[in-house]
Amino acid sequence: MAMYGQYQRWKLLYINTTMSSSSSMLSSFGCLNGRRYLPCWRTSSSLSAVATMTTTAKAGSSNRRTRTLVHDGYSSGLVNYSKGWAWQHTLLNGRLNHQRKQQQQATSTTLNTNDENDIDVDRLLLLEHNHVYTLGRGANEEHLTFLNGEKEEMRWKLSRKARGKRSARLSVDRLQQQEDDKKNQSIQDEVNQLSNCSSPVYAPNGAPIYRIERGGEVTYHGPGQLVVYPLLDLRNEPYEKDLHWYLRMVEEVIIQTLHVYGIHGVRDEINTGVWVNENKIAAVGVSSSRWITTHGFAININPDLLFFDTSVIIPCGIEGRGVTSIAQELTKRMIKGKNDDLGLTTTGEDVNTNMQSKRRSVPTVEDVAKVTIQNFESVFGVSTQSSPIKLT
Repeated sequence: MAMYGQYQRWKLLYINTTMSSSSSMLSSFGCLNGRRYLPCWRTSSSLSAVATMTTTAKAGSSNRRTRTLVHDGYSSGLVNYSKGWAWQHTLLNGRLNHQRKQQQQATSTTLNTNDENDIDVDRLLLLEHNHVYTLGRGANEEHLTFLNGEKEEMRWKLSRKARGKRSARLSVDRLQQQEDDKKNQSIQDEVNQLSNCSSPVYAPNGAPIYRIERGGEVTYHGPGQLVVYPLLDLRNEPYEKDLHWYLRMVEEVIIQTLHVYGIHGVRDEINTGVWVNENKIAAVGVSSSRWITTHGFAININPDLLFFDTSVIIPCGIEGRGVTSIAQELTKRMIKGKNDDLGLTTTGEDVNTNMQSKRRSVPTVEDVAKVTIQNFESVFGVSTQSSPIKLT
């Protein structure tokens, strides 16, 4: 732990995972009230340096740059959240099954970097979703502020205990049920079948709500937001079998991406994600199975921030903090520059009335996706190439 230097504070960072219960994995977790925790030592000044040091060390530790297939899902239009979730788990399940067969045959599971159609390969899924709210493992129904005592059926469907097609839970349990039917199915058929495995609850604004297996509380995804799902095997170089290392590296990708647009994103002492002052600009929520990651992060580019309104949800379960976007931060900077020239004070009303005029100069989801991929390559020390599989 010498790399982390002198730490001023010690905190427990709760990491929700779906990892197998092998002793080697369990040993890296503490246990408190029956839940798995991962020790995380943090200071605001040290984290960026840690990520930079780790990246440099890992990139230099191997002569081979791991290949990562990039799936562009945003250029084909908006994708329903349940479909994006199903793509993650269909690809993950195929990879896990492939690795099990390799182990049974006592052969190597080393990646074949020459085969474009590899199953056992890292992937980066980039999507733009239709409006949706998702509840992670740390969320409870109280984080949905529109619910009240008269909506018991909604509460049940979203509860941690609810299971089955009548619940609002997107469940990987159905993957096992489908095993016997997969032999003659295409991957698209598998995705379509799995994406219809639950019955969402709908918020007053019409957005569906699902309970899912990622870490974290409640969050929103929608148009104007880039959502990135890295499916990485952390057992392979240049990665580390360390989930809080992985979270810090993901945050570093976001911070460097925001830097391109002149936005100073920072980590928080307690909460995951990336922040601009007191407002969250990017959410991070991950899960893993046998050290292969799923879920990931979302960067607010130009979404409708009314969907984060506290009359509907408590964003990320954190009270008293706001949400922002690249568009809003660029607008603030533009208005402040004009007002500074005139010797005026910038107000919230100035920002709101000038958002529309600023939209033309705000980067698109595609623009930010390209920058994010470049920063993912540099931070993790990997190379990427486009995948022919379309996420439709």
